[in-house]
Amino acid sequence: MSSSNGRVRKLYYELLKIDVLRNYYCWARYRMLRKNMKTASRQSDGVGQHTIDHNLVALNTRAGFGMANRMALLLYPTAAALRNRSEARVLIVGPRTEDDIFWARALGLRNARGLDLFSYSDMIDVGDMHQTDYPSAHFDAVILGWVISYSNAPERLVDECKRIVKPGGYIGFGIESNPDHRRTGQFKPPRANALNSGSDIAAMVGLPIMFIHDPELDVPSDNAVIMRAA
Repeated sequence: MSSSNGRVRKLYYELLKIDVLRNYYCWARYRMLRKNMKTASRQSDGVGQHTIDHNLVALNTRAGFGMANRMALLLYPTAAALRNRSEARVLIVGPRTEDDIFWARALGLRNARGLDLFSYSDMIDVGDMHQTDYPSAHFDAVILGWVISYSNAPERLVDECKRIVKPGGYIGFGIESNPDHRRTGQFKPPRANALNSGSDIAAMVGLPIMFIHDPELDVPSDNAVIMRAA
């Protein structure tokens, strides 16, 4: 690569770190590529077509891009942990759009790609997060951005993440806490399980914690936890 091409590429990734620019860039790409939309034919987790329909509707608004930038809680710690691993493979589960993928690449995770129940992009594979087609020990990190709440088989999901991540790699989860859920112990659809914090997830997964963000749980908050795989 020539020095001029290198400078252009560096500038490209620096610009993608700017939220508003990245969000609009991804929105424009979606408008251009949405004719390529593919959806999964079935989902073994039992969430069903409602999950796809809900997210496809959101994609037709600007609300589907950026997601209040909560993925920063997972992307920045993961990028820091993998800074010395050249060509690290990173899987982002449930990205919905290309936004998280371009953000990850801008932070140095150049081999980031996604997995979702639907896709309009060659950067996002279509499949079931509970049973993927990826080889064992394939990824340096698997990041699940605010999707575990919608699984009625979270233990199965965790087992699959452990299968496809490399030993010494990282598994990260985002989750939104719900104060009513915490007080009553009840959860309402579309939630499908009782997990309500990063600590809840860490206790279920049983791996060493590399990073956790669990703010006050008596108010709605975005939580995250990243663990190191055995």
